[in-house]
Amino acid sequence: MFLGIDHGTTAIRFANEVGSCYEISRRVAARLPSQQILFRVAENLGSDQVDLVALSYSMGDGLTSIVRLEDAANRGLISQDGAGLHQGGGTQVFEAIRASGWPAVLLPGIHRASRIDPRFRVFSHGMSPEKVGLAYGVFRQGSSSFIVCDASSNTVSFAVLEGRIVAAIDAPIFAPGLLQGPLDVQAIRDVDGGKLTANQAFNWGGILSKMGRKGLDQCSPEERHLATESLALFAAMEISALLLLCRDLGQEDVQLFLAGSPAKEIEPRVSALLGKGVRPLKGSAAAQGCAWIAEDVFAGEKSILGIAVDERAQRGREC
Repeated sequence: MFLGIDHGTTAIRFANEVGSCYEISRRVAARLPSQQILFRVAENLGSDQVDLVALSYSMGDGLTSIVRLEDAANRGLISQDGAGLHQGGGTQVFEAIRASGWPAVLLPGIHRASRIDPRFRVFSHGMSPEKVGLAYGVFRQGSSSFIVCDASSNTVSFAVLEGRIVAAIDAPIFAPGLLQGPLDVQAIRDVDGGKLTANQAFNWGGILSKMGRKGLDQCSPEERHLATESLALFAAMEISALLLLCRDLGQEDVQLFLAGSPAKEIEPRVSALLGKGVRPLKGSAAAQGCAWIAEDVFAGEKSILGIAVDERAQRGREC
């Protein structure tokens, strides 16, 4: 079995190469011992015989290539600090995989040191490693030039042209998600005034957060409509920004995709706003894409969407 792990904002998803998927919340994962995590994964995916794991963890900004887990310093991070919720679930899963004896590779995020359009290096970070899995899943299913907007708790979008990741817009930069979002002027004032930290401002910067709601299920019908309309508008705006980049790079024929739990709900509105069809992806798409990365790295693939595979990781059977 090839195992892919999507370290998401609120949950961690495990999938194999044939599409079976298991999900556990980060909060629950933080309380489970390593052996219990491994047992649940094996039980739900039907096997404890793993040929290779492709793991995503946090921002992945300490890596520019796909490396063996044991070769990654500091879990592949520049710093353990960063934007987002810190609950410990992702760390617990990382340690469980490290202790499992399963061969594993760690995926990088997309950031200033990545091989992307140089204009996007003005931003320190573009997207976390699970989005590389999301991109590879779309690529493996036959698309070579496309844009994906992952709009859920936060919103991250990226562009792939002719099989290579060329740009990514991270959650603190542009479009707010339902819970997290970029810092506006009032947030900057609150941070400067000592009322909250910058990370707190990001975690409370989303559409629902500004409405005083923690989830769509807490909304009245009118509030839900406003929240999803807002999410759809900002997702369409972010896709439009990347379409402009694609045109500038000489590629106008790109396919469009939406990811995230509200993808099916907002797809009609996003498509209408763009005047182009947008296809929603399954919730397990990133984890399965990671599993396909594991499968292809095991087979000796030297590059994934323009990201180099370290020589020691290419020898899958020896990982």
